[in-house]
Amino acid sequence: MKKIIFALVSLLALAACNSNRPSEATVVNNGAAAEVAFEVAKNYFFKNDKQIPTSPKITTEEEFNKLFGMATTMGEDGKPTAIDFSKQFVLAIVLPVTDVATEITPVKVEAKGDSLFYDFEVKRGEKQSFSTQPVSVIILDKQYENKELVLVSEQEITYFPAIDRYLTKVIGSQYAQGEHCVPIHTIVGVDERHAEDIKVWGDFWVFNYNQVGDTLKCVSGGSHPGLMHIRQTEKGFEVTGFDQVGDGSQYLLTVKKIFGDKYDAFQAINSDEAQREKLRADVLSAYVKKYNLPVTMYQDHGWPAKKLGK
Repeated sequence: MKKIIFALVSLLALAACNSNRPSEATVVNNGAAAEVAFEVAKNYFFKNDKQIPTSPKITTEEEFNKLFGMATTMGEDGKPTAIDFSKQFVLAIVLPVTDVATEITPVKVEAKGDSLFYDFEVKRGEKQSFSTQPVSVIILDKQYENKELVLVSEQEITYFPAIDRYLTKVIGSQYAQGEHCVPIHTIVGVDERHAEDIKVWGDFWVFNYNQVGDTLKCVSGGSHPGLMHIRQTEKGFEVTGFDQVGDGSQYLLTVKKIFGDKYDAFQAINSDEAQREKLRADVLSAYVKKYNLPVTMYQDHGWPAKKLGK
């Protein structure tokens, strides 16, 4: 069965100044933040049979080698930059395949409290007669590995926020409304070869909740498995279409047509109620943390309340 990827919303903001050479960390903002030294890793490419990871942070050599290959060329600078994962880790920005000239430039990395802020720029140029996959890999000291990564850029680097926006605004609005709309998705497969039509097959859920005391009480929600069509724009991504699995007598016919050779993988995740419930608890926990809600439980109508994930 194909690897299943669980994705949450990425947080993206504004950009600032440049630094791409290793140096001693410099304390800024009255000691509130420290600029972190990094090195740009050269001569690596993203393997074309792999899915873009949901997080840029890669902490092991095994994981890195699964996703990246070495592009050795002639000359003194032709060898890939050495990475020692016993002392270092990497942040790898990978964009979908595109026929538009695209350059990813690391700008700055800052450590503040338990967070690591990575500021980078994405510049797009002219349309080309060939396609490439834009990649940027930077190397950092392992002491920062466990900090929560926050990407700072005007450019969205993944399509998962677009999926969440669509589920919240389009699908969630079809249900009885609550104070909080929380999208949840399990990705079954992705075709990222065309920036104008990125295909994402998944088991998509939406839940609306009202907060009562320390509990999120479910008002409405449901499952919407299918295939999302997503387009990459200058600023990010947008969902352009959604092929949904039908209800009732149309279910089996449409699910096999939409998922095709991914049907068995979809059936495996869709029937795993325990894993789905664990995912829901984890996503709700992240939602509560993001919006600083005084909530520790969630509850479906007619069922006992359950504790959120850690």
